[in-house]
Amino acid sequence: MTTPSEMPQSGDVLLFAHATSWNCVITFLTRSRFYHVAIYASDYHVVEARPQGVVSRDLRGPQGTHFCAVLPNPSGKGPEALFWARSQIGAKYDRWDIGVIVLEHIFTHLHLNYAPPGRFSCGEFVARAFEQAGAPLFPDRDAADIVPGDFGRLLPLYAEPFNLV
Repeated sequence: MTTPSEMPQSGDVLLFAHATSWNCVITFLTRSRFYHVAIYASDYHVVEARPQGVVSRDLRGPQGTHFCAVLPNPSGKGPEALFWARSQIGAKYDRWDIGVIVLEHIFTHLHLNYAPPGRFSCGEFVARAFEQAGAPLFPDRDAADIVPGDFGRLLPLYAEPFNLV
């Protein structure tokens, strides 16, 4: 178990690796070891966009703690981003976004400009949360185009793998 000083802090971004099943498609197509991203709330909970929709989830639950990197409170706006994220709990997951990611990575010159309102993929969700907090993490890109691997490029070079338990 990690010590409290090593614990992620409220508003930090968690990056998940060690993909299994269909999540391997995301890591393959995006050429990244990261398949998922979420905002750390507190007390082992995250707010994230999952196939069930936007939820608050306990990392100690059946889906486990397989995050391996922490992006510390980007731009100091983590609490504001978390506030917005919590206000979105219950919003729908964007199931078609995976297909769009696949098509855009196979056909590299294709851009589908796909972003239905009120539906999120995990990368888009976290990127939008920071936009809403006034700190866009990817100012030159549309949040709908953000995938978990993009967050990996924001990690400090010294970032070590992280295990919660």
